[in-house]
Amino acid sequence: MLGDLERREQTSRARPYLKFTAYIMGTTFLFGLPIAGMAHAQESKPTETRRLQAVTVTAQKRETTLQDASVSLQVLGEETLDQLEIANFEDYANFLPSVSFNSLGPGEAQVYIRGISDGGDGNASGSQPSVGIYLDEQPVTAIGRNLDIHIYDIARIEVLGGPQGTLYGANSQAGTIRIITNAPDPSNFEAGYDLNAISVEHGGTGYTAEGFVNLPITSKMALRLVGWYDESPGYIDAVPATKTFSRSGVTINNDGYVEDDFNVATTAGARAALGIDINDSWTATAKILHQKQESDGVWDHDPEDLGDLEVARFSPDHGEDEFTQYGVTVEGDIGGVSLTYAGTYMDREVDDTSDYTEYAEYSSFIDYYTCYYAYDATAGGYNFYSCEDPRISFNENSKYERESHELRFATSEDKRLRFIGGVFYQDSKHSYVFDYRIPNIKAGYQIRDPNTYFVTDQVRQDKETALFGELSYDLTDTVTATIGGRFFDTETSISGEVGTVFAISQVDASTSESGSVYKLNLSWEPTDDLMFYGTVSEGFRPGGVNREKTSNIPQEYQSDLITNYEVGWKTELADGQVRLNGAAYIMKWDDVQFTRFDPSESQLGLTSNAGAAEVKGIEADMAWLATDNLTLTGAFTWLNAELTEDFTQNINAGPVAPDAPSGTRLPFIPEYKAYVNARYDFRVKNYDAFLNGNYSVVGSSYNDLYVAVRQEQDGYGLLNVSAGFGRNDWQVKLSLRNLTDERAELYRNAADFDSRITTNQPRSIGITFSQKF
Repeated sequence: MLGDLERREQTSRARPYLKFTAYIMGTTFLFGLPIAGMAHAQESKPTETRRLQAVTVTAQKRETTLQDASVSLQVLGEETLDQLEIANFEDYANFLPSVSFNSLGPGEAQVYIRGISDGGDGNASGSQPSVGIYLDEQPVTAIGRNLDIHIYDIARIEVLGGPQGTLYGANSQAGTIRIITNAPDPSNFEAGYDLNAISVEHGGTGYTAEGFVNLPITSKMALRLVGWYDESPGYIDAVPATKTFSRSGVTINNDGYVEDDFNVATTAGARAALGIDINDSWTATAKILHQKQESDGVWDHDPEDLGDLEVARFSPDHGEDEFTQYGVTVEGDIGGVSLTYAGTYMDREVDDTSDYTEYAEYSSFIDYYTCYYAYDATAGGYNFYSCEDPRISFNENSKYERESHELRFATSEDKRLRFIGGVFYQDSKHSYVFDYRIPNIKAGYQIRDPNTYFVTDQVRQDKETALFGELSYDLTDTVTATIGGRFFDTETSISGEVGTVFAISQVDASTSESGSVYKLNLSWEPTDDLMFYGTVSEGFRPGGVNREKTSNIPQEYQSDLITNYEVGWKTELADGQVRLNGAAYIMKWDDVQFTRFDPSESQLGLTSNAGAAEVKGIEADMAWLATDNLTLTGAFTWLNAELTEDFTQNINAGPVAPDAPSGTRLPFIPEYKAYVNARYDFRVKNYDAFLNGNYSVVGSSYNDLYVAVRQEQDGYGLLNVSAGFGRNDWQVKLSLRNLTDERAELYRNAADFDSRITTNQPRSIGITFSQKF
């Protein structure tokens, strides 16, 4: 029999379906009928009309256009990024319906594509992400620490939906996000800058300064320089509070940790790229990118216990995230075969301090570190008689080193039989020290820092070596078949120590795995403006090792695999004024890696292969030149992501009630997500002007897999509008973001034993002045 929570879940499913159905019906009526009418009008009265510009992509490791790529692909180009005012991860994720996430703040997101989520808590010693994130040619994926690069002078952001195991390998199990920077151009000088000021309702003010210059040095050499500084305004208030701990009776206050609008982040960075045309056949590009992000405060609030945009903190919250990326790319031609080498190295360091006091209320173990004991004859055992302040601070120092090398070659696209493939190697090393500290810990129990009661000091290393390729053959003038494969070796190791003031345990474990994944694709182009394709593809996430093994959880866990069955379409209608692309898919997820903290099993988060899941979905995007002045774009995703087998944390428990029965929705995955954007360009006397508006909607989701403890995260909708005017090389823009002042539930925090909710920026107004030369 289903519990109350499961009944409420089934009942609540009707609401998002109704909302989603209404949205699709409304969109179809608004866009579909006029499109059909316009198409007939074009047939009856042929005229010279505008066409949608071709979108260049490199998602398949060679340059092509969006409409010629037989893969599900969403692209935010440079012009779109500017029009949507995208500056960071949260901004662009909002306009990518296939992407969902949970987040604790800047650079602390876990990212999912197409509903593939195991609900893990981002444990650095646990399973790796299922989404590959790339900055140019380098994979920069990190567990629970997405690289939140400032978006400026970016050529495009590409999102490949579904497994990309053949071309991108490990971690591109559910999809891949690629951030591609602008390259230096020796053909012309170009420069520009943007200055922005913003004021947030219920919050503070901030500003951004950005600039770039493209300098031709010779006719075959150019240098591109980019810089940015962004100070985001705070909007969360740290309010006065006291707390009495139920077991010890100790009462503390948060004097010294009270501040209005205290969640402020500054992001500063620079990028330099030197491009050289060595000769008519060979080019080389060297890049260096550096960014430092500092943050104070938290991005979640406690509206249920304290109030809107309010939170209580009892120790400091401060973070620093700094990285430098170096890269070299050499491209050339040998006998009609193009050759590309890409080598990159990244050095990243994260220092973070955050309040973890709430854990002291939930864990009886904290009493052992803060209370003194005496024998109680009446109780027949020991009881504490004096306790110290048990507030806790979490401190992280992480150092990431990652290098990658890829050598690939590709035959000409003009050939009936063509091939792209190569070899790939990456080595990722993460050294991390996680300290949990109590200021007044009992004397004699220290293990490092005088206040440390629990520490993890480890080094994790992940390596991948792979041989990959895709072979395409034109069966006819309109039908092409592609077969791809990747043969890989992965190695994972963890070494170091973990433990408490009572005991420290050492870990030195490693595992390796060899395997292969495959892809089959068949595409049909009946006309230049239509493509239909079918794909069967695989994606994997490497296995790994646990810091300890128990009677139920082994030391090693294996890779898990997703098999994707997909049909898609790419269409241009009405003489190139309408673009409608989409895909429908079923993805089967086997041997799922679940990382969980279960104190009855271990004081460490452990990972095991248990259970299976399935995702069924539809995704589509649209662009329409409705008139000479009006452009409409939009996209949506609908999916059903759920377990297909019962999940039980204790894999040897026998016939017990599962923690999550078959049919349970996967956590952090909304059933639908969509957006629509309208832009109207016009002239006012001698000025170019525009109006722009967009609305995005996200369905509800759950914050955990376990049905007994999870909470529903409410769906939300966000409305943004902007207007501007300019002439020649300058423009002024006024922006109103989150016009309805919506409180989005980006993440209901379950991992930190608190009810706080990460939310978005409240209603804000901004003004931007930009100039290009």
